[in-house]
Amino acid sequence: MSQGTPEESDQVGQELPVPATEGLASTEESHGATGAHLRRGPFVEGERVQLTDPKGRIHTITLEAGKEFHTHRGRLAHSDLIGAPDGSTAKNTASVEYLAVRPLLADYVLSMPRGAAVIYPKDAGQIVAMADIFPGARVVEAGVGSGALSMSLLRAVGDLGHLHSFERREDFADIARGNVETFFGGPHPAWQVTVGDLVETMPLLVEPGSIDRVVLDMLAPWECLDVVAEALAPGGVLIC
Repeated sequence: MSQGTPEESDQVGQELPVPATEGLASTEESHGATGAHLRRGPFVEGERVQLTDPKGRIHTITLEAGKEFHTHRGRLAHSDLIGAPDGSTAKNTASVEYLAVRPLLADYVLSMPRGAAVIYPKDAGQIVAMADIFPGARVVEAGVGSGALSMSLLRAVGDLGHLHSFERREDFADIARGNVETFFGGPHPAWQVTVGDLVETMPLLVEPGSIDRVVLDMLAPWECLDVVAEALAPGGVLIC
């Protein structure tokens, strides 16, 4: 038997440091980011679930006790999925097996209700990267549409950042709010939506030099350059 060094012997009987991963679940439960609780754990009533059949066809349903998903090939009870883990399989009345998963953000964007055309996930990812959207950033977005890009921006800025989205049309803003709140499980604390023209309303609501990033998804972004320049902080980024 080898004898430990004095340093090793001094540690015998002492309480060892807790690994960084221990206690993580309880910390996340009490201080979790907005929507994080919807991305893990068993399926619950009211959440959206993506079903893939043996031929690769995808169907998105909202789980509700007592309801069934119907196709010409049988019925699948929602109750068979409520309480099941993400990635489960379930068979309908005709023994057709479906894979049930939570929609990824990219999947959700393609299946959510739309008012205006959406920015597709590959483009949203490039915008977030090229604009260097960082956690805690203060971002202005113009042209909310159906909220697809807004969700990617909110994911990037996090709860401690701020996204101020401007949309000219009230109906588009309402659709975007519904989509964002459905995905995150409620209003996002970092999101503010203003209905109105960016050039007219931003100078009234945004302090000069207070914005880190501006993202313009509109037909004539050059018409907004003066107000954007005033709002951007030194070193700020505009992408359009």
